Amino acid sequence: MDSHTAKYLGCFFWALVVCLPLAQGADCQPGCHPVNGFCEVSSECRCRPGWQGPLCDQCVPFPGCLHGTCVKPGQCMCEEGWIGSRCDTVVHPCSSKPCSNYSKNCVETGNGGYTCLCAQGYMGKNCHMKRGPCIVNGSPCQNGGSCLDDDGFAPYASCVCSPGFTGQFCELDIDDCEPNPCENGGTCTDIGKSFHCSCPIGYGGVLCRNRIPACDSSPCENGGTCHGHRGRGFMCICKPYFAGPTCSFSTRNTSVNAVIKQRQNQNRHLHLRGHLKSAQLQEKEILTIKETIENRQSLLTKSQVICFMVLSFLTCLVVLGTTGIIFFSKFEVWLSNARYSHLLHKERDCFLKANDDENVSVNIIFPEKINQGNE
Repeated sequence: MDSHTAKYLGCFFWALVVCLPLAQGADCQPGCHPVNGFCEVSSECRCRPGWQGPLCDQCVPFPGCLHGTCVKPGQCMCEEGWIGSRCDTVVHPCSSKPCSNYSKNCVETGNGGYTCLCAQGYMGKNCHMKRGPCIVNGSPCQNGGSCLDDDGFAPYASCVCSPGFTGQFCELDIDDCEPNPCENGGTCTDIGKSFHCSCPIGYGGVLCRNRIPACDSSPCENGGTCHGHRGRGFMCICKPYFAGPTCSFSTRNTSVNAVIKQRQNQNRHLHLRGHLKSAQLQEKEILTIKETIENRQSLLTKSQVICFMVLSFLTCLVVLGTTGIIFFSKFEVWLSNARYSHLLHKERDCFLKANDDENVSVNIIFPEKINQGNE
């Protein structure tokens, strides 16, 4: 290959590399930015990222930029009268005339702030409120009610009452228990702005609408054991000396008839509402023979029996002690007299033996005779 042939081939490849893009660009939409836009097969001008517009000659500003422009993508250059990173704060707010007709003038305070100079009798940030009845006369509303006078333009004040109160000036307390909000037989108690539901056994929650197992509320008193029955409420097994549907009655100082009467009265209130059949059966409940025997009051209590036994033992000791003292004292006197009598008899015998030949008259006085003579 000679030098001329090589030169022609080099020009041919150079034309393919350089001239082919120029030929494709010639088919693009007239005015399409040569750097920010490009064309593929059709003549439509497609923009590169960060640029927009039919000719791809408009940059895309920072997201959220309200009153700003850009030279490069992502910029937010604020227009006159606006500041901020997104150009959303007006520098001259009075230019939009924010003050109402009841304002004398608008004064800019800088950084987008302003102040309205209100005419006499008007108030508010934009002088849109009038010094009406709620301000001039004071709020007549009671119990936390809010005073309304249509921004001061109403001829008289009105009240918006807090929950639980009513009346022209919120002076009346509403009975929150009328109608009764408690369900399933709950008892309602008005507590000012609200109410409280006392739920029957087997129900719970603010409005007594939640069904709970009867024994979860511990209805049995005085150590009674609760046994729940599906669909039949509950049953309390009472400890000795206690009776009643909830073991609330003591039988120590209560007659059997009184226990029966208390059972019948309490059965109307302490069983689950909705189990009418079970409640009626419990109202007719009577004490069995076994319960009567167990609940009958004994003649003497255990402490009284112990006290009686102690007193009896002490009495026996006193009687035995007194008898022993009397017996030993009498025995001692009898023993002394016996010894004395024996001594006298011995002396008499000796005296008689010593005077056998003489007639001697001896009169022996015994202690028994002395005692009788002294008496």
